[in-house]
Amino acid sequence: MAPDIASAVLAEFLTAHAPLLNRLHAEAGAARWGVSCPELAEALYRSASSRFAEGPTDDVALAEYFGGLHLPDLALACALRKGSAAAWEEFVASYRPVLYGAARAIVGPAGEARARELADSLYAELYGLDRAGGPGEGPGNAGRRRPLLDYFHGRSKLSTWLRVVMAQRHVDALRATRRTESLDEPLTAVRPTARAAAAPDPDRARLLPRLRQAVVTALATSPPADRLLLSLHYVQEMKLAQIARLQGVHEATISRQLDRIRRELRKNVERSLLAGQAVENGNGALPALSAAQVKLCFAYALEDWSFDLGDMLSAESRRGPGEL
Repeated sequence: MAPDIASAVLAEFLTAHAPLLNRLHAEAGAARWGVSCPELAEALYRSASSRFAEGPTDDVALAEYFGGLHLPDLALACALRKGSAAAWEEFVASYRPVLYGAARAIVGPAGEARARELADSLYAELYGLDRAGGPGEGPGNAGRRRPLLDYFHGRSKLSTWLRVVMAQRHVDALRATRRTESLDEPLTAVRPTARAAAAPDPDRARLLPRLRQAVVTALATSPPADRLLLSLHYVQEMKLAQIARLQGVHEATISRQLDRIRRELRKNVERSLLAGQAVENGNGALPALSAAQVKLCFAYALEDWSFDLGDMLSAESRRGPGEL
């Protein structure tokens, strides 16, 4: 339990709002991480206390406030604070590539090494380690720093909150550096050094080719009508209204069809990655990926991926029936 919430106060909060808290616990999917209702309620209490000056109020106001929170992210943060191995695996798979990408944008010309240093520096703070490597504030550690995740209240997405924290850490580091520089020396931009050429991420180098192959396979096995619609929208860059007029249907119909096609493509790609691939046409077998690795594939793709869907669809349109 966080040191700023007395047991009696939390117990009163649980009793007064039990039906609401039980519903929120279910909506957050907290049981997936082994987070109990009282543990999630503790995080909700902290969140509400940061919002309402007089502390948590009646059920109506609380339900409205809690309804705007990112509850699954708050539940994940609770599990991370508990040290859940499954939650940490989920966090690394889903958030590490996002943080690396954000760090690159923050540090700019300082280079890849500095970007990774900035992103990785958050991990210790998330588990409440201070800068000297000691445990954060908690039972038996009075006076030490609280775990960083104590300050996540769920009002924004966890990824957004982490980006903001990381940007602030970068600003703090720059200010600290400038305070130690001689006032007689002009401040110069940080230039990348030989150390900035960090080794490539082995997971990225291994997983992105697998994702590309899975997407290519999914596109090749999609119905011709689906590939045509994707080509019109993504290759020829036609608007939905233009495609609708061309096919003689309502614009909303095209929108629904595209949503369906994207969902089916993602499902087929995930299924392919999870199943792996046997030896085929002279190509070696590919092992099945875990669910966490599949999530990491998509996270890398969102971060920065050279795969050109337009080129692939253009190539598909040039192939004859039955060609792969």
